[in-house]
Amino acid sequence: MTKKIPFRYRSLIFALIMSFNTSTIISAVIISLHTHTFAQFIKVWPSSFAIGWPLVFVAILIIAPLVNKFLNLFIEVS
Repeated sequence: MTKKIPFRYRSLIFALIMSFNTSTIISAVIISLHTHTFAQFIKVWPSSFAIGWPLVFVAILIIAPLVNKFLNLFIEVS
């Protein structure tokens, strides 16, 4: 059986995966709406993604715990 990553890294890995997927989708959609050719898209998208991913990563690290605390006010924990 393979060794699992310790639980203490869960929120960091969650933020990494979630921010990657979110940044990929959102930057691709926004760039595709503002470019006219695939060549333009390919030229602009990597730099937009490179700027967006770290921003979304930090935002998720900050916002996710706050959202969880807020939800704990309204959601019954079993």
